Amino acid sequence: MHTILTIIVAAGNGTRMGTELPKQFLAIGGEPIVMRTIRSMSASVDRFLTDCSSNVDEQAEASPNVENYVHKIVLVLPASHIPQWRELCDRHRFRIEHTVVAGGETRFHSVRNGLAAAPDADIVLVHDGVRPFADSRVVADVILAARRHGAAVPVVPVVDSLRKLSGTDGDSESVNRSAYRAVQTPQGFRGDLLRKAYGAPYDGRFTDDASVVELTGTGRVVLTEGNTANLKITTPVDLAIAEVLLR
Repeated sequence: MHTILTIIVAAGNGTRMGTELPKQFLAIGGEPIVMRTIRSMSASVDRFLTDCSSNVDEQAEASPNVENYVHKIVLVLPASHIPQWRELCDRHRFRIEHTVVAGGETRFHSVRNGLAAAPDADIVLVHDGVRPFADSRVVADVILAARRHGAAVPVVPVVDSLRKLSGTDGDSESVNRSAYRAVQTPQGFRGDLLRKAYGAPYDGRFTDDASVVELTGTGRVVLTEGNTANLKITTPVDLAIAEVLLR
């Protein structure tokens, strides 16, 4: 039996939201954000494994014997908020099976703690706890590309004009936005590759899991098509947009 592991990273304190309650526990549509995130990832991976995605049908040769896979979910939270999460699960009768582990000093350390909870996973998806709108097409594309190439991240075009700071005195220059993409999650990896990358010492240049793989020289990252609705909720404006998307 093979394993797809989804690590939901929700170990931050969400200071940009300006609330006492961590942003991952704030409600949209009457339910904590991170619960909706777990629901969306559980449904998307389960759909992939039951061959309900047209993308899987089109690329069946890239995903043989999916019936031999199981899906495990690990939720990474600040250690101090794990009891609160248990209470929320009871209150909302949340029954999707998952393992909870404590986060670390940085995202890097939090993901490493998540990996340790399922050390033999064949495919690993790492997803932001405050992205509750991941869809099955994005998830299927990432899984297939990760199986084939080792590492894959979903991206969307940059729609704003960009300027690059060229000094400390405020000088800047325009850059060609068509050469850039905004990165989303879930990011997908072959398990052996990601575990090797996370065996390296922490580096301050690590910004996401793809950067860990690249900067440690572990593998090459390929891009897949993201979804502009795959919103990361970090500010009060994002929270308002999420409510509109739910409606």
